[in-house]
Amino acid sequence: MPVVNLQLYSILREKLPPEAEGHALWQMEEGETIGDLLAALGISRRVVISVNGDHETDHNRKLLDGDQIKIFSSISGGSSLRLYEETN
Repeated sequence: MPVVNLQLYSILREKLPPEAEGHALWQMEEGETIGDLLAALGISRRVVISVNGDHETDHNRKLLDGDQIKIFSSISGGSSLRLYEETN
């Protein structure tokens, strides 16, 4: 059974026990995907995912033993600068 090195950031850290501090070795079934991992963690919000240091958008990607998974809460915004420029 594959084991991935999982790191959760920001509010997502709450998906793991507090003592884990957002980090866990996560055992998965053979052939499970990023989508399966997100479902198991109860993450349904939009997130940014890195697999082995590369940005990953395909939730159907199968995870392999030893993969390094980082999951970040998605950030939105950026309109405040435009609003400032339009009003000045």
